[in-house]
Amino acid sequence: MAGSKRVRYGRDVEGFLADLPPSTNRYTYEGKERFEEIANIEYHRLQRSLCHLQSEPFDDSLDISEYFVIIIDPPSFQREFSLKLNVGVRQFYNPTLHILILKIVLLEHPEVAGLLHDIVMDTLRPMGFDIEAIRRYGGTSISVGGGITKQPDWGWGPRRRPPGVANRPSVVVEVGTLAETKLRNDARMWVDPTSGEANMAITIKVNRQKPMIKIQTWEWDSNARCPYITQSCVIEKTGDDITVSKHPLTIPFHYIFRRSPENPKETDIRLQKQDLIAIGTGAWAMQEL
Repeated sequence: MAGSKRVRYGRDVEGFLADLPPSTNRYTYEGKERFEEIANIEYHRLQRSLCHLQSEPFDDSLDISEYFVIIIDPPSFQREFSLKLNVGVRQFYNPTLHILILKIVLLEHPEVAGLLHDIVMDTLRPMGFDIEAIRRYGGTSISVGGGITKQPDWGWGPRRRPPGVANRPSVVVEVGTLAETKLRNDARMWVDPTSGEANMAITIKVNRQKPMIKIQTWEWDSNARCPYITQSCVIEKTGDDITVSKHPLTIPFHYIFRRSPENPKETDIRLQKQDLIAIGTGAWAMQEL
């Protein structure tokens, strides 16, 4: 029986880590000082890999991981993991499996999330909303069921929540540069009503080698009981020409505020072609592409 439990536990661990790139390193937690050292080692390893990637012909299948894994028990995690590091990370912790997945925050993550946030706020101001109307959830630990917590790259929810609504993002944003499978599975988790409970997840895949960004929105199909892509857009620059494959991209008003509009000014947020181009050009300027 004990052997059966170990096999099942091992399978559960591998299942939880299945969508990470094969090159993702795993460590056992040995204190804050060692963790800081590991985080810096992983950050510099990733930077060296990215420099090599930029010097090679385009190959989006190269096995480079922006993630690393720490094995840590729940008491240690709860006691010590309000860590402030020189290396920015996003956390995804499963206390049952003692597994902490950490995503290294590259420059693209806050840049693209920030550009999107600014556009959303510019759209909301004419409706009579200021910055205090929206609660932001970038890097906030959110319970996603079974004691598991995850930090999104960004997210929004109403500061004044309807009665009975928990303090959690109603629309979530995840940004990725390498592991698209993990990005997509994170989106699926966020819109699942048994875990993330978000009305919408927005994934933004930023290419590291050429000026191209793919934005997708995800929602939950209550009839089929599964997540699905509702909108997909590619922003790409070739020479001096920028193309946008689909526009506008819409974030329904009630998805963010968890209520229906109350006056004619309160409308859905629509990211027009020029907004999507602004996200692209801002990211590419930072990337020097």
